[in-house]
Amino acid sequence: MNLTTKLSALRYGFYRDAFIMMVAMTLSNFFNYLYQLLMGRLLTPQEYGELFSLLSLFYIFSVLSNTVNASMTKFTAVYKVNNEYGKIKALLIKATKSLSLLGIGVYVVLILLSPFISSFLHIENRVYVIALFASIPFGLVLPAHQGILRGLQRFVALGVSVSSWALFKLIFGVLLVLLGYGVLGGVLGVFLAHVGAFLITLLFLRDLFGYRDGDNHKVELTDIIKYSVPAFLAIFAYTTMWNIDVILVKHYLSPTEAGNYSAISVLGKIALFAPGAVSMVVFPKAAENHERGEGHFHILLRGLALVSLISGGIVLAYALFPEFIITFIYGEKYLSVAPYLWRYGLAMMFFAMASVTINYMLSINKTKVAWYVLGMLIVEIGVLSITRDILTIINTLIAIGLITVSTLLVSAWRQV
Repeated sequence: MNLTTKLSALRYGFYRDAFIMMVAMTLSNFFNYLYQLLMGRLLTPQEYGELFSLLSLFYIFSVLSNTVNASMTKFTAVYKVNNEYGKIKALLIKATKSLSLLGIGVYVVLILLSPFISSFLHIENRVYVIALFASIPFGLVLPAHQGILRGLQRFVALGVSVSSWALFKLIFGVLLVLLGYGVLGGVLGVFLAHVGAFLITLLFLRDLFGYRDGDNHKVELTDIIKYSVPAFLAIFAYTTMWNIDVILVKHYLSPTEAGNYSAISVLGKIALFAPGAVSMVVFPKAAENHERGEGHFHILLRGLALVSLISGGIVLAYALFPEFIITFIYGEKYLSVAPYLWRYGLAMMFFAMASVTINYMLSINKTKVAWYVLGMLIVEIGVLSITRDILTIINTLIAIGLITVSTLLVSAWRQV
């Protein structure tokens, strides 16, 4: 195979895998939307509020889950390049045991804290809290297994695993609510979704158990932990960057302004979430090329180009048809925020590009990126804390997003 043919095959593989993950993420988002819609219809307003306050609290653990996923992806990609499938098997077993024990420990602590959590959320039945957080052990192990699939670049299997979780949550949650279990049915749907997705993912990894064990296949968790700490900081800082504005607006602005801003945020973040699958593909492919000693900067550029195409199309739609989009989604009561919609979408496009670049940097062991992202978060919080109007807040997000991705891109280019 000559160089031109090889590059063409690699390019095709990138876009094929990105398409697979985008389909999976779209299905997952669709099932999640149906879950929210049907829960809103089947539960009373009070029950609906209880369910989603619990789920919002549960999703805080997503930062830890994403860190586990990234760490497993990184080390699996390294072992795959060296054809050390015995080590991948050892990683799978050790991660499953260690994260299960950690998850059980966290769950026990949360059971003890359940009276306080229920009181804080004004939920009378603390069984809801206990049932929901039973998902935590699976919620830590499942991302590890998905990270191994991601590192192996088994994107069809990974896509099935990701979308099946949302489908199981929808099916089990709605069924249990219809059977009369109310909020408990909704949270048990989350638990059963984790169990179902875990079993499916384990099925996709069953071939790894056929590899032989040996002393040379031992995995040192200390290496993974050393990588995971800065990865956690980077993911935490980045996740906070595109969430903190809503919290600060709720604190500093009037209830009406906060409500209007929430409408902008929900729609604008479509430009952030729509290309989310690109980062999932960039990470393992760049990690593999880096381990082989091959060029990998072109993978980042393809990822950024794809994000620009997807998010840019959404921003363009927001600029051309803001009134129609807002009226269709929310009705006429939020039309006053129409001029801000494309600006917020633009800010989220820059954050989506930053996500791809951060994943790329972590994939090639440039973990010091965590300190830069943390620094930008501090700057963002400082500026937003003294800002009191929506336009200035959104312009600040645009500036922070653009500066972040531009600086990271220059830094990545210098690493080539």
